[in-house]
Amino acid sequence: MLRYNKPEGVSPSHQGRPLLSTPEGGQVAVDPLILSVWDYADGRTLENVLEYFENQEQSPEVVRAALACLASSGLLARSDWSPPPKSFTERNGSLVSVVIVAYNSWEWLQSCLPSLESQTYSPLEIVLVDNASNDDGVQWVAENYPQVRILTLEKVQSFARAINQGVNTAGGDYFLLLNPDVFLEPDAIAQLVEVAENDPLCAAVGAKLKFWWAPAFLNGLGNRVGPFSWGTDNALGYLDLGQIDTWQRLPSVCFAAALISRTAWDQIGVVDESFPMYYEDSEWSYRARLLGFQVRAAPRAVVYHAFGGRIPSGQESSLLPQKLRNVVHGRLRFAIKLTGKYIRRFLRNYLIEDWTNFTRLLVQMKWAMARAYILGWLDLIKSLPSLIKIRRDLQARRTVGDIELFALQRDMPPTLVWHGLPELTWDSILNTYLPLIRSGKTRPMPEFETLERRPHLLVVSHDVIDVKLAGPGMRYLEMAQALGENLDVTLAVPNDTSLEVPGLRLVRYWEDRPDSLKVLVENCDVALVSGYMVEKFPFLEYINARLVVDLYDPFVLENLHYYLNEPIQSQEDLNQHAVDITNRLAKIGDFFICGNERQRDYWLGVLTANGRTNPRNFQKDATLNSLIDIVGIGFPGREPVHHPILRGIHACIPQDARIVLWGGGVWNWLDPLTLIKAWPEVIGRHPEARLVFLGTRHPNPLVPKHEMAQKAEQMAEQIGEKDDSILFFEWLSYQDREALLCESDVGVTLHPIHVETRFSMRTRVLDYLWARLPVLITEGDVTSEWIREYGLGEVVSPFDHQAVAQGLNRILDKTKDVWAPAFEPLQQSLRWSEAVKPLERYCLEGEYAPDRLDRIDPVEAMEGPGLNKRLARARHIWRTEGSRVLLHRIWRYLQWRLART
Repeated sequence: MLRYNKPEGVSPSHQGRPLLSTPEGGQVAVDPLILSVWDYADGRTLENVLEYFENQEQSPEVVRAALACLASSGLLARSDWSPPPKSFTERNGSLVSVVIVAYNSWEWLQSCLPSLESQTYSPLEIVLVDNASNDDGVQWVAENYPQVRILTLEKVQSFARAINQGVNTAGGDYFLLLNPDVFLEPDAIAQLVEVAENDPLCAAVGAKLKFWWAPAFLNGLGNRVGPFSWGTDNALGYLDLGQIDTWQRLPSVCFAAALISRTAWDQIGVVDESFPMYYEDSEWSYRARLLGFQVRAAPRAVVYHAFGGRIPSGQESSLLPQKLRNVVHGRLRFAIKLTGKYIRRFLRNYLIEDWTNFTRLLVQMKWAMARAYILGWLDLIKSLPSLIKIRRDLQARRTVGDIELFALQRDMPPTLVWHGLPELTWDSILNTYLPLIRSGKTRPMPEFETLERRPHLLVVSHDVIDVKLAGPGMRYLEMAQALGENLDVTLAVPNDTSLEVPGLRLVRYWEDRPDSLKVLVENCDVALVSGYMVEKFPFLEYINARLVVDLYDPFVLENLHYYLNEPIQSQEDLNQHAVDITNRLAKIGDFFICGNERQRDYWLGVLTANGRTNPRNFQKDATLNSLIDIVGIGFPGREPVHHPILRGIHACIPQDARIVLWGGGVWNWLDPLTLIKAWPEVIGRHPEARLVFLGTRHPNPLVPKHEMAQKAEQMAEQIGEKDDSILFFEWLSYQDREALLCESDVGVTLHPIHVETRFSMRTRVLDYLWARLPVLITEGDVTSEWIREYGLGEVVSPFDHQAVAQGLNRILDKTKDVWAPAFEPLQQSLRWSEAVKPLERYCLEGEYAPDRLDRIDPVEAMEGPGLNKRLARARHIWRTEGSRVLLHRIWRYLQWRLART
């Protein structure tokens, strides 16, 4: 049983907002609600806390997440639970030269150097570049660490120049650049080297930096520079729950702890010494990527960083004038040197931002700070002649464009800091940490181990789901049932239904009331949609749920035949409409499913035309199976159940009848007429044969009767067999259909050969295979290939009534039992439980498509529910954290949005 208590060294304080101290001497910014959870949890069990806050009308799941985050941050301690012990990797390899640039850093070196001595990697050499310090650090290092090579600079140099001098002194195959205000976990260097050696194009590897004084929170994993605001560390201020441990590539490394390959250093060049301070690490990293190298992440290489050589107090502060001058100059130099076609965007944004800040400082009469902006720009102007030449040479060598250079950082999260302190608030738990925990992107949390929460899949059927079902309805019903073993599945249907399925929740939505479906989609993890839904429910184009698009029905091809008798202009209009819908479907999906390999090739072309076969999706999975996979048709994992239905009951079907079944709808793109033409020859040889057409009308009353059904009945009447040896039924219930499959002797499906045929997959054929019915089928589709390959019946050419008659007679010459053994190889592979595995795997393990992470509705961004949600969050932050925090959060959000390239 989980019980919580307050650790020693953790106490509350207030400095414009509530703060909690950490045992290491730092502070974390919280809000009143988180503070109340922290305070109430002391000495109480998880169940006690959940019960109390449920009475306070707080969501138990959010309270669980709050407790999990407080415990993971070290602000609460869990009794009767301990994390698994850490294991450290040992490794031997190439010489790594650790280069530390120090200035009055004796206090920090007392922790840094022992952590290097404790490394599990060897061999190491340590080069200490003392940047003209005036403390006793050099003497202390010489006395206590004689193996450290000390390079003493007579006067203070720029950080970049000091790094270059240290690297020139080093002899390793790799250089580990370190700030002195860090200490490393024992296998940090081993992890960095392992990542570097696995990529021959790796220029640099960034360690996972965590705050020295709040070690559960991230100082960052690499950094980035965008066209707005200053650069920032990636994931700065976030509680480390393991959510970034899958990162592989970075925009840039932070030189507080970065491993660099000597080979790459020789080709990319030294650190640009014209950066007096700041941006030198970003410029070198982006330059490396510009020239075709990779910058890699090593999330398992953990380094604790004091972040500026101090513990922040939480008081509002700004850069000193000299540092501000360096920053202004540094980012301008970065932009001019590295950007290509983006240069105007970067310089325009920087100029606007600098001018705004400059005028604000003048109004506030902060003359020294305002002057720093002028001096920063003047520094740039003075360096322009040499900078332009450097730019020209570098741009001539570049191998990647600006889009690729800056694309990676679009997905980096905004910062979560307040006055230099990490934030842990109710809002961040609700909107950041709880979704991560729900999606399984964090380490396991004991607060959630007692919950057996499974992903919630919403299957949205566009077809009627009732006691009578057509092919699409059967597909979604069977699919939902098969997925129910490992997922929580809801089947949404567009009709009132009397069907009851044990273990499956059926809910109604209305096409003329979009919100009836929207609320269902908003409350699921994954929604499966298809066809014209994207037109009827446009919110699908920006909803936050992960979307699976079912492309089983290539309706553009189907409609070519369906509307064949319409005027050509109508056909063209309807075709264009179907193409437009298809393109919209291609854009909204996180994952797509289709019926067979042929369809997958077809749909990959459609996805390519819509920009979905792109570098982001390719880098996630070079096969693109994580974008589109096959979920065809299956049959239940049981034998069909028989009860008397027609044989010996219907007046025209005696007990000894041989039933030939047309087991689905009589649609315009099928060919029942050839079968009826062949029928006289069949009954001439097998007078006991009876031909049963199952579906002359669609179960959905809104679907008109197809012309082909009328033609079939007319032809049967012309040959004198209608209601005698040829029988037509409008439709049977799902159970009666199953019984009829058991009673039948042959299954038939005939079709013309056209483009839809090649990509189709007939539901009725799977029904025949389930019931072990020998099949008569026209060649040209996937199922006909199965029939021929496994010897399950007869395959005929289209419109050949002689071949149909001969094929049917050959099948009827044998009893059904003789055919049955040939079906055994397919009984397992074609079950629904097998067919749905790619979809089940996506629901359990899949993520948003890498290229579909930003789903903001352009209308709701200005008005409507999107704005209402943001306003509600703003009101909550204002009530719980105050107006200053709200303004801070708004400014941070705007910076993040504007900085995304």
